[in-house]
Amino acid sequence: MATVLLTGAGGGFGLRTATALRAAGHTVYGTLRDVDGRNAGAAAALRAAGVRVLAMDVTDDASVERTVAAVLADAPALDAVINNAGVGTIGVQEAFTAGDLQRLFDVNVFGAHRVTRAAAPHLRARGAGLVLFVSSLLGRLAVPFYGPYNASKWALEALAENYSLELASFGVDVAIVEPGGYPTTFIANL
Repeated sequence: MATVLLTGAGGGFGLRTATALRAAGHTVYGTLRDVDGRNAGAAAALRAAGVRVLAMDVTDDASVERTVAAVLADAPALDAVINNAGVGTIGVQEAFTAGDLQRLFDVNVFGAHRVTRAAAPHLRARGAGLVLFVSSLLGRLAVPFYGPYNASKWALEALAENYSLELASFGVDVAIVEPGGYPTTFIANL
């Protein structure tokens, strides 16, 4: 059985992935923000499923480093990292400010980099592991009114492909998952 660190475990694909992996017998550390506030219900559901819930904000270096260190201190080894945390946008691209794009990229791109960067030394030292980046079909296709989101997912895929090239010789696999339309809370949360 594997030990998995999963970001964005509070809803959508994250919640489904965390509970499915736990049901299959894996040890899952599911992360989300504000576990005692607005995400308390999701945290309780994860705990009820046997997921080890940790508060982590992927936009905060110290939060990511502290959480990855806590997992490494608690688990005998870390086998997989799933970069699932993400946010979406919808609207006419020119209506988004540079600050809007920075906030979007801070979660969707820089957040995945922060988490991978914190876990990679451990995976490299073990000579094994898997890093998954949850992207989107919109990481390959340009669709009107999703421009900033498209751009963030294209950037995420470039980041993932480069990690794949750089970590492969150390026995660490990297993969990109590109879900299409699926009935999650994604649209409601735009």
